Amino acid sequence: MMKRNAICRILVWTLPMLVMLLSAVSVAAITPTASIKALDTKLEQFKVREGGKPLSPEDEAFNQNLKREVISGTFDVKELSRLSLGRHWKERTPQEREAFPKLLSDLLEEKALFSKEQSIQKSKHSGGKYSVSYSGHTFLNAEKTRAFVKTRVSVPSEKITITLNYRMKKAGDGWVIYDVIVDEASLVDNYRYQFNSIIKKHGYPELVSRMSNKLDSIRNKRGPKDASGDAASASAH
Repeated sequence: MMKRNAICRILVWTLPMLVMLLSAVSVAAITPTASIKALDTKLEQFKVREGGKPLSPEDEAFNQNLKREVISGTFDVKELSRLSLGRHWKERTPQEREAFPKLLSDLLEEKALFSKEQSIQKSKHSGGKYSVSYSGHTFLNAEKTRAFVKTRVSVPSEKITITLNYRMKKAGDGWVIYDVIVDEASLVDNYRYQFNSIIKKHGYPELVSRMSNKLDSIRNKRGPKDASGDAASASAH
């Protein structure tokens, strides 16, 4: 149970995120499930520690750039922000509606977001080996512009299997992620609860201040990545 809870905390931010690999997948094949599979193919480039040795600065930079590329191109952070802030989104100024998703995106870049990163953390002695199985997708509306994708992630060395599902929206010829559900725990629901609690008690500026301070702290301590926790839990303390 402790292992599952630890993985859920990490995977609340877990976003094996969509990459639009149009050069590798035809437009006709860009379904929600195909988009998630394409992402996992992209993330095979992610650098893994060998023999317990830390990654070189070059490999660390490569991983960070890969995460930034995936987040900026495949995850709808503005939609996540809108849904997570709930009624408080309507109260934001145009400037705040631009600044908040950028802050949230910056925090996402600093955390362990992807299956491969997380498997490394939970399976250090087996080179971060994991497997993903795909159970297809269902559409959430008649227009087929919103979809729900089901997957399962297994880390054999830890004897752990979790459900990792996604809510996605159509974006041009591809799909982007706006919510992640880990063992029935929704990222959007989790954030909405925490953000609303902070705003009601302390105000919106305090939420932004806590998130900004957390981001500064992470960047100041940058080195071997600490994948524990997430931006929402950090902002709530």
